[in-house]
Amino acid sequence: MKQSTVGGWPGRMCLAAAAVSCASLGCGRPAESTKFANMAVAAKIRTALVGDAEAAGADEQAATGTGWATLRGRFVYEGQPPQMPPYQVNKDAATCAPGGAAPPQEYLLVDSATQGIANIAVYPRKASRVHESAATPAAEPVVFDQKQCVFLTHVAPVVVGQSLDIRNSDDVGHNTNIAGQNSFNQTIPSGGATALEIKKEEAAPVSVRCSIHPWMLAYLLPRKNGYVAVTKPDGSFELANLPAGEELEIQVWHEYAAGGKGALYVDSDAARQLQWDNKGRFKVTLEPDETRDLEIVVPASAFGG
Repeated sequence: MKQSTVGGWPGRMCLAAAAVSCASLGCGRPAESTKFANMAVAAKIRTALVGDAEAAGADEQAATGTGWATLRGRFVYEGQPPQMPPYQVNKDAATCAPGGAAPPQEYLLVDSATQGIANIAVYPRKASRVHESAATPAAEPVVFDQKQCVFLTHVAPVVVGQSLDIRNSDDVGHNTNIAGQNSFNQTIPSGGATALEIKKEEAAPVSVRCSIHPWMLAYLLPRKNGYVAVTKPDGSFELANLPAGEELEIQVWHEYAAGGKGALYVDSDAARQLQWDNKGRFKVTLEPDETRDLEIVVPASAFGG
């Protein structure tokens, strides 16, 4: 009887040999196999990655300076100083406008003798290091008083953790309404006072109003450290013990600035050297132990917001 060349023994031998040959040569559908990591290559990759991370960390550390420095200066109004109109007093005139004379508004106060601009807030948006003199809030509260239906401090800086001593030195009641994250809305009776602990930082000053006397307006600027200044009547300010050797972005705010949200924008050769932008920010890098003085001339066109 004739033997099969496929199903019989010789056929099975041929098929087995063909399978071995095909597997060796890689013909047909490739067989799945387990992949093993090359530990030597992995070690090299890991070493390279760790080295890059350490280099990045070294660069970051190098970008952080050492020592401390002071930034101070003065904002000067260019042109004829504006005259502030009186507040529109329509209630409690005997207290709020004694003798029929209402106090002047304060949205742009310029000293006639020095041309200095008051109530400009100047502060770094962030700081990688904080000197001990600015790290802890003062034990003394910030006094925030009201007299003749006017807030006596028009722009009040305060450090988170510090207390605000809200007073009423008038003979009529006032409702002190603080906007923002440290929201407060309470009536302070004549001769009364109350304390408010400031717990949260604000990126910009927030309004303070009185709902009883709606023309009353002031601003509160809570910051998480003492790196905050508000210009005096002569336009001067000082930020002491700032971190030196690294770039600082300084925010400049004024309630009547033409820029959005109080951003004071100055377009001059001196301002351009500071990379002053339309968000009211400029950049500066101070050397250790340096005291940098700036005189910033602000044109009338920068106001009107």
